[in-house]
Amino acid sequence: MDKVIRIYRDDEYALKLEFDFTGATELKEMFMKSLEEGKAGIQISNSFLEDYKPINVFRVTNQGNPSELTYNDGEFILELDTDIIEFCIDRFNDSVSKSDFIPAEICDVDYKDFELTIYGIVIGE
Repeated sequence: MDKVIRIYRDDEYALKLEFDFTGATELKEMFMKSLEEGKAGIQISNSFLEDYKPINVFRVTNQGNPSELTYNDGEFILELDTDIIEFCIDRFNDSVSKSDFIPAEICDVDYKDFELTIYGIVIGE
């Protein structure tokens, strides 16, 4: 079965990251690789940041201080510090074993002139 990983802007201050079991596993692996190698990315589809800006690649780097979100020509880039990346790895690990993501908050990031909260949502297979 294909993975499901979708990102979309829920409102002015929130982003939703939806994923299934396979997607959670791939997200966990991406975060682990970014911790080890400094950056990592995966291809995604059916995702938009705002104003119909499509997201084709989701990247994570361990360069964030403070945590920041940037968008560049189809790339959604989270620059996070290593503590947040380790926290995310634990959260995705839990979601794989428990098939849930509670609490839903993943992290807060600076984007443009404000702060966004990224929420994780497990969707059915």
